[in-house]
Amino acid sequence: MKNFLHNFLTELRAIFGDNGVLLIMVAAVIVYSFVYPLPYAREVLREVPLAVIDQDNTAMSRQLIRMVDASDLVRVDRRAQGLEEARRLISAGNQGGALVIPAGFEADILQGRAADVAAYVDAAYFLTYRQVMTGLVKAVRTMSAGIQIRRFEAQGWTAEKAMVDRSPLNFVDRPLFNPYLGYATYIVPAVFLLLLQQTILIGVGMITATRLERALAENVEDTLRGGPGLRILSRTAACLALYEIHVLFVYGVAYPAWGLPQLAGLGNIFLFLLPYLLASIMMALALAGLFKTRETSIVMIVWGSMLAVLVSGFSWPVESMPHWVRAFAMLLPSTWGITGGLRLTQAGASFHQVQTEWFWLWGLTGFYFVLAWLSVRFLQNQPLRQAD
Repeated sequence: MKNFLHNFLTELRAIFGDNGVLLIMVAAVIVYSFVYPLPYAREVLREVPLAVIDQDNTAMSRQLIRMVDASDLVRVDRRAQGLEEARRLISAGNQGGALVIPAGFEADILQGRAADVAAYVDAAYFLTYRQVMTGLVKAVRTMSAGIQIRRFEAQGWTAEKAMVDRSPLNFVDRPLFNPYLGYATYIVPAVFLLLLQQTILIGVGMITATRLERALAENVEDTLRGGPGLRILSRTAACLALYEIHVLFVYGVAYPAWGLPQLAGLGNIFLFLLPYLLASIMMALALAGLFKTRETSIVMIVWGSMLAVLVSGFSWPVESMPHWVRAFAMLLPSTWGITGGLRLTQAGASFHQVQTEWFWLWGLTGFYFVLAWLSVRFLQNQPLRQAD
């Protein structure tokens, strides 16, 4: 117990006494919790500027322009004289797209013929493309429906019958877990969970590499006591104590501050994330032996962050991944932590419904404990071995 307490305090001193580690394991979690969601604070891209080329200049063309401008997704920002001018505006980033209403638009409608409009949209930015196209399509379809209903009424149909015949089946679209279809609600909760794992990996790698460098330079053993098992448990306890505070901060402060949906109580969140944090710490201790310098851990883990996001399953369905990618993803705590954590906090799943992910995280904790034991045992005598 005395050695455990010594190692526990030594690990905490290594975290709070090293500016680099302090920046990663403490400051980064706090700062990222408020800085990363900032660009997505408005959730949905709205009022994208749109150029209009009205070659018809009739009452109906002006009505369509007003309907487009009434959409909350786009804003008629400029009347362009021609397609070349609109193309220059889009290329310069001043407009998100252009709506072209050709000559004869009203005449075709009045004569019962199909009328065409053209949309030129900046496809370099997916969100801009999606919002402009959605706003234009909704406005055009709404106008088309109104024209068809008036034609039915002109034939003597009642307004109710015209409405039913125009749209016999009504599609009701009601998003359950992301009602605003916001980007922050979609990506930020998953990034918060990944942030916990990645800062643990970097911080533990930096601490371990620093101790190894010092031991090699001074030809002495590090300041930790006891065998591999005791070292692992004491270091894990120190990191776990710190990151439990981070969990409280993320879900108790950052979530309410950004208005993110949280459908689970803090008790269930702490219970679910306990093996997630343990598995992440064990994996960090197992991988720490691969990092010979502090800088190596930063470069390798930061490079692997995007890979961890891609294989976690929240941005791309795991069913569409190759089998070997899915097998690799199953070895990462973030895969199960993000999947179960999002279902628990965002989709309102009960703890019983995320038990599969929870048990997998406990399994990974045991798996990485064995690897960590082998790694720590190897590193424990590494300075003396190289000195000999």
